[in-house]
This record gives sequence, structure tokens and C-alpha cells, in this order.
Amino acid sequence: MTPIPSHGTEWKILGLLLAVALLAAAALWPRTATAATGTLSSGGYGGPEGGIHYQLYVPSTYTPATPMPLVVALHGCTQTADGFRRLTRWDALAEAKGFIVLFPQQDDGSNRMKCWNFFLDSSMHRGAGEPARIAAVTSLIENTYAVDPRRVFVDGLSAGGAMASVMAATYPDYYAAIGVGSGCEYAATATCAGYKSADPDQAGRAAYREMGPRARPVPLIAFQGDDDTTVPPVNGDQLLQQWLLTGDLADDGATNGSVVSRPATTQSHVSSGIRSHSVRTYADKTGAELASYWLVHGMDHAWSGGDGSQPYADPAGPDATAAMYAFFMRHPLLRPRG
Repeated sequence: MTPIPSHGTEWKILGLLLAVALLAAAALWPRTATAATGTLSSGGYGGPEGGIHYQLYVPSTYTPATPMPLVVALHGCTQTADGFRRLTRWDALAEAKGFIVLFPQQDDGSNRMKCWNFFLDSSMHRGAGEPARIAAVTSLIENTYAVDPRRVFVDGLSAGGAMASVMAATYPDYYAAIGVGSGCEYAATATCAGYKSADPDQAGRAAYREMGPRARPVPLIAFQGDDDTTVPPVNGDQLLQQWLLTGDLADDGATNGSVVSRPATTQSHVSSGIRSHSVRTYADKTGAELASYWLVHGMDHAWSGGDGSQPYADPAGPDATAAMYAFFMRHPLLRPRG
């Protein structure tokens, strides 16, 4: 396949801007606490794909006799696995609902700003680079713990959200559904930082080609702030358009409207203490939900509903972690892996 061209300069600039924002945000947000009583551990994987470190949360209710869902959560630029865990509170929800959470860690040897290299061709394909390492550590956890293979999901923020798109295109047989917070489409160029990505039609077709014989419509839930100046809202629209087109191709090999590009439902939410937001859902021709797009009014580049003690949190936004979990549970993998 011919990759969509990409350049790293803009994303390096983004990393520097985010580093400044991190320091400012840390001073602004009040400190809160989360409670989780399971097991939090750190580990590493080394194999032919390369090495990767991670944090892992296993809830106190875990038993080898009962396979649990697994959520793979990818941090953004300048973040760490531990910081993303604290920001999203995936561990607290995992304790309450009974699932395992894996937090892979980008190393600064691969990217000085700890961004996942979603914009490099070397990180856009199955069996190589960062997608291969993330898939390998996912398999490690599946082989170590009782994990339900039909309920393995991947989500992320910003560069991590863009990498979640990459994982859906490269390993659609691994990840049943994806969650993207303030992220970009598959094969996005670094210009999604501060501007927009390439043509979503081109990206949608590229994702379909990358899926190969494993192609299928991948359910997507996405959060985007309409005041985001780091990854502007146009990128959320492009992300959505890309995955709807990929789904239209993946179900029968043709762009024939089998996945409908207009919303099946649109709801506006206004309530005290939570930012107003709209939720648009999209469906296939049978009416089955395929995508859920949340536009949060007044939100900048942040994890909606995140822990206010952490950078890149908007605690006034609707709870993205809870919404993603609910969406994931509605979308198990229907085909056997292979």
C-alpha cells in the first residue's frame, strides 16, 4: 500500500506545547483521590517485536476460573502509563466492574516527547514497530491471565487515541472496539496537531487495505472538545468519517452505504455541573450501532471527566471512561480470532 505522507516536525512542536500545558495544568487542578483495591504492577515485554514496559491493574475480584474483559489504554504525549491511569481512573472502574487494564508505556528512546509514533509509516502496519509491540504485550497479558478474547479493547488520548486507530486497522482481530479521546484518524499525518489530517476518504481506504483478510467494521466511540486548539475538532470529524468509510468497505468490500454516514440518533445534553455536549450515533444498514461521537462544548485538549489532579483533565466533562466502558461492553468481537 502507498502510505499517506507524514512529517514529524508538527508533532514534535505539539509535544513541546503539551509539556508547557502539563506544568500549567498541574498547578491549576485541585487534588482528588481514587480508590482501587486490586493489584497494580509494572512489567516489561521483550521479544522479536522489540521491548515495551507497562502497568497492569487486576481487580480484586479476578479469578482464573472466570475470563475477564481487557482494556488496553494508551497515554498521550509527555504522559506516562501511571499518569494516564490516574487521569482516566480506568483502574477504579475496573475494580468496580471486574475487568483488567493494561497501560503500555512509550519510551523516550522511541520518541523524546513520549508520543506514540502513529504518524510514521514504520508504525502503521501489522507485524512491525509499535503496533507489533502493543499487540505482543496484549497477547502476553492474555496468556498470563484469564482474559475473554472477545472482549479486548483499546483506547487512548491524543497521540494514544491516534495509536488506537492504528491498532484497529492493524489488528482488527485482536481489538473488538476502540475509544479515541481528542485523537486522529488512521495514517494521520503529524499535521493533525494544530491543523487537520489527510483526506478521511483516503485514510478510510488505507485502513481497509491494512486490515487485509481480517477486515471488519470496528466499532468506535470518540470524544472531542470543540475548544481543542491542540487537535482541532475537524480531526474528530475526520476520524469519524474515516472509520465509517472503513466499516462500509469492510463488511462487503464495497462503498455502497451499508454503513450509513448520517447519524442514526442525535442527542443534546445540558445538566448542572457537567459541560453541555452532544452525542451522535451511527449504525449499519441493519440498525446496529457502529459509532458514538461525543462533542463536548467548551472543552480543550483533555480527557473528558478525568481526574482533576492530573494534567489534560476536564473534570467538568461527561465521564469518557465510563462511556467507553459501556460502549465496549455492547461490542464484543463476533468473529473468532485468527
